Amino acid sequence: MGKILSKEEELERFVKQFNEGPNMRVDQNIVKFCSLDSSENLKQHYEGRKMETGDHAADWLKNLAEKMAALMPAPELAGLGALAIAILIDVVSKSPPEKSTEDALRCVFAEEKASEVWDQIDECLKRCTVNFKNKVQLRTDIERIEYKLSEALTKLKNSMVRDGQMTSEALKAWINGAAFHIQMLIHLVRLGGIPDCDPVERLISTYKRDLDLLLKKHREMVEKKCKEKIFSHPKYYTIHYLVDEDSKEHRLPELNNYKKYFEAYYSRRYSSQKREIECYFNEVGENLQSLVRQSGSFNVQ
Repeated sequence: MGKILSKEEELERFVKQFNEGPNMRVDQNIVKFCSLDSSENLKQHYEGRKMETGDHAADWLKNLAEKMAALMPAPELAGLGALAIAILIDVVSKSPPEKSTEDALRCVFAEEKASEVWDQIDECLKRCTVNFKNKVQLRTDIERIEYKLSEALTKLKNSMVRDGQMTSEALKAWINGAAFHIQMLIHLVRLGGIPDCDPVERLISTYKRDLDLLLKKHREMVEKKCKEKIFSHPKYYTIHYLVDEDSKEHRLPELNNYKKYFEAYYSRRYSSQKREIECYFNEVGENLQSLVRQSGSFNVQ
């Protein structure tokens, strides 16, 4: 005879059949190039691309050096500056990588409702790439784009909260847009466009509150997509199923306990990344003073 499982063991076995839900985390390109280790991460990105050029390394280095000659350590090379240089490195590559830094970011905002958010981020990255040697013009460009991005993020949030258009893809776009917007304000402090960190702190607090609300709405969306299905034989037995987000049926080990198994299902799919997303915004706030004092550096060797 087989071993009789406890209810806890049945629950554990039930949730193991599910993979993690759609990835809604902050994209790694924003995380690594806008971190306290932005210059080191940029150096690693550069070294990786240099190795990929193979026999064309000399020509590639010459081309890159012409575009980035005489770059001295400066605040504008940290954070968004490092991200912009990473994009420029990819552009200069004779054999473009299968998925460049810019392509990876664009995929984050593939959701149709997020197109306006991506338009502003794309424009900001372009201006950072063009003007990373012109501090005054760069500051003016970011100030102009920041307002438009803020407005686009508000529209995206309201479409999910107010208009019932919540999807994992839309939420991911908002999360990444909010993370990028915060980095824009941090960069403005570095460039002298904002005198202190107060506006950045207020923005982080606002986005953390928005995130709490959006995650609740996301859970409600998932709960509505899932349902309990009951199959009953008129004389002999009853079987309960959880129908998941993809309309797949999963037999429940217990009867009349759907809520317990839905909670376990949602936790398995989303709890880990929910914690990571919240941790990202918390860490940016905790490291804010260090981030704005950063001076980035990059050398073509």
